[in-house]
Amino acid sequence: MKTKLLATLSIAALASMVSMAQASEFSYNYVEGTYQDIDADGINGDSYKLSGSYGINPSINVIAEYTDGQLDNPLGGSDLEFDQTVVGLGYHTEVSNKTDFTANIKLVDQNSDVAGDDTGYGVGVGIRHMLTNKIEVGSGIDYVDVSDIGNTTFNINSRYHLNDKLSFGLSYSTSEENSDIISGGVRFDFD
Repeated sequence: MKTKLLATLSIAALASMVSMAQASEFSYNYVEGTYQDIDADGINGDSYKLSGSYGINPSINVIAEYTDGQLDNPLGGSDLEFDQTVVGLGYHTEVSNKTDFTANIKLVDQNSDVAGDDTGYGVGVGIRHMLTNKIEVGSGIDYVDVSDIGNTTFNINSRYHLNDKLSFGLSYSTSEENSDIISGGVRFDFD
């Protein structure tokens, strides 16, 4: 129910963002550090993520990220550790003056105390919109398949641009696997 509600809200937000568009430019050249608070179907944890993007032409960017985290062990004992490495390509195009459509395809390598090490793929689509000259909002849908187990995630996010180089982001994502993540991060743009 929560996933369907967030998906509906995301689609409504995307439609309203496209209709309110004005002039802007987005950066696809950045590095970002993020802290994530995780609730995985009642099991709590946290992680740290380092991510980056580099535009190789006006519409294509290379993406990479590394996440390291832990979840509480439901059986007691030491925490369950995990990490994830992602590399891929992103595509972006202007929908209107203040709105970009984004898409990506990724190679995903996951390693965890529970499931071991395996590699899969991910695809995603999203929208970035400048609400004001300082506030960016967005939404996206991602699908990841590792070990022949697929998971769809819906997210909404916001970003406050302190200046043209430094911004602070906050996001919420939920998945069909009942995993909720609240994230906060700092991004440095190097355009």
